[in-house]
Amino acid sequence: MNTKQRSCIRSYVDQDLIDKLKTEVSANTSLQENADVFAMLGDLTRLRILYCLSEAGELCVCDLSDILGMGVSAISHQLRKLKDRSLVKNRRDGLTIYYSIAEGDKARGACALLETIISGVTV
Repeated sequence: MNTKQRSCIRSYVDQDLIDKLKTEVSANTSLQENADVFAMLGDLTRLRILYCLSEAGELCVCDLSDILGMGVSAISHQLRKLKDRSLVKNRRDGLTIYYSIAEGDKARGACALLETIISGVTV
């Protein structure tokens, strides 16, 4: 008995296309990287942090704590996750650490997606 059940009936199979896409999907590491970015954007607090940083340019943890009404520890935890995924960067000025949107395609793409979401444009 065939263990693979067919859920559709095709009149034509483009096996070359299927093989090509199967290879590309398996080998494409940027898909995994983008999935990681989407996972980061799947959290409301992280979205709010990215929004604030994209609007203000640069903020410290205390600023974000005041804006979002959350504890410094909770904000720091989310910033660490964003920084680990290269979505934000930081700089130290004395005892204060300021955060801003990182440079690079991943961060620009995340901000563009955020902007699209906020503006209400459907993709």
